[in-house]
Amino acid sequence: MFDIENKKQVISFEETDPYNPQNKVRGYINRRQGSLYGSIIITHVNDNSCEQFIYATPKMHYPFDKNRKFEFPSYDKLEVYEKLDGTNILSYMYHDGETYYLTYKTRLRPFLGSGQFGDFKSLWDEILGTYPSIEIVCRTPTHNISFELYGKRNKILVDYDIPLDTKLLFARDAKTGYIYSPESIKEQIKSIPSLNILFSGDIVNEEIYLKHQKDLTDSLEVDEEKQIIKGKEGTVWYFITNNHVEQIKCKPDGILKYHWSSDAISYESIYTTCINAFENFDNPSYTDIKLLLEEEFTLDKIERSNTRIKNILERVRFDKKIQQEVIKEYQKLGIDINKDKASVMRHFANLYDKRNARRIYTLLNMWVNK
Repeated sequence: MFDIENKKQVISFEETDPYNPQNKVRGYINRRQGSLYGSIIITHVNDNSCEQFIYATPKMHYPFDKNRKFEFPSYDKLEVYEKLDGTNILSYMYHDGETYYLTYKTRLRPFLGSGQFGDFKSLWDEILGTYPSIEIVCRTPTHNISFELYGKRNKILVDYDIPLDTKLLFARDAKTGYIYSPESIKEQIKSIPSLNILFSGDIVNEEIYLKHQKDLTDSLEVDEEKQIIKGKEGTVWYFITNNHVEQIKCKPDGILKYHWSSDAISYESIYTTCINAFENFDNPSYTDIKLLLEEEFTLDKIERSNTRIKNILERVRFDKKIQQEVIKEYQKLGIDINKDKASVMRHFANLYDKRNARRIYTLLNMWVNK
C-alpha cells in the first residue's frame, strides 16, 4: 500500500502495545501526505509474521492551490462538520494470526505512549473512563475510528473553554479505507460523543466556499498579544459518492494567514508543528520538525526559517519540561490550590522566576480542576 523502502517517507517501529502489553509489534508507518498518511503496515506480532494493513486518519487538503485556483472533488452529496484543534487518536484492531486486539494511536506513532514531555495514553485513558462505551464501539475489526482529543489540557492554537474532551470524527472501513461520516453512522455511534453536522447540500462552488470561510473568519476571536484564538479552527467538507469520500478542509483567514503569510514560515505554523511533534516523538529533534514541515512547506521556505524553528522548538520543549515539573512538585506539596492559593504560589515563587507565576497558576488550575 506504500513504499517501505523509501526511508524518508516511512517510520519503522518495534514497540510494545500498552493496551496489550504481551504484544511486541513490528512494522512501518507511512508519513507521506494523502489518504494513507499515518497508516501502518504491521509485519510481525511477537516475532510471528502476520502482515496486515491499518488505515489511519488521512491528511486533508484545501480545494485550491497557493495561487487560489479552485478545484473541488466530484460528489453526489456534501456534509460539513467542525474541524477541532487537538490531537488525533485512532482506534484500530490488529491480530497475531489468531486473536484480535484493540489499541489506539496518534498520527505518526503505532500506539499511544508516555514520553518525557507528554502522556497521551493517560489523557486518553481519562476519556475512556468518562465514556466507557467508546471501547465497546471501537472493539470491531471491521472499522478503525478517528477521534479528536481537545481542550485546555491539550491546547494547540484554539483556546477551548473545557479542560479535556473528545469527539468522534469518522469511521474508516478496515478493508477498503472507505470513510464514513458521523451522519452516515449515527445510529451505530449514538452512545459516544461525535461531531454534529453543520450543514449539508448538493451544490458546491467557489462562491459558497469563500462565503463560509468569511463567516468563520468573522466569528473568530484572535488576541495576537496573548496568543489566544477562540472560535472554530475550521470545518471539514465531506464530498461523498457511492464508493468514495474525500475530505476537504476550510480554515478562516485568521488562521490560514499563519501558514502562507510571508516568505518565512510563521511563528504560529512552526509552534503548531512543534506541539504536534510531541504526539509522535518522545523528544523531537530539529530534523523531526523539519520533516513534518516538509509536508506543507517548500525546503527553501524551511531553510529561511531555520533559526526560528530551532528557537520555537526549544521554547516548546522548555514549556513541556516545566509542565511536568510543576505538576510533580504540586503533588508533593500536598496543598489544595483551591483552598490556599497564596501558599501554593509562594512555594512556586521560590522555585521559578516570578514572571512565570501566571503561567504556573493557569497550568495548575487546569490540572486540579480538570
